[in-house]
Amino acid sequence: MITHVAILFRGELYSLPAPNRHHDVIRHIVETTGVKSVGGTQGFLANGETYLGRKPALRHAIECNQLLPRATGHKLGELYSEDVW
Repeated sequence: MITHVAILFRGELYSLPAPNRHHDVIRHIVETTGVKSVGGTQGFLANGETYLGRKPALRHAIECNQLLPRATGHKLGELYSEDVW
């Protein structure tokens, strides 16, 4: 089950639990590290521990029957937090 939004940034994994969004993780990174901009790779945590990029996270969310009926981001082949919470 997808449980967290996550960003891999400068070799570190930053994550926040649902219902946070990736912009919340970006804000957290800025506040805790003092950087002015955040790049990195956006993804999710499965079961609170396993990092998955957006594409593998979509497959996982589908397998767990976790997509919301109103989900649309998955049509791009990637998972978005709006698709699961």
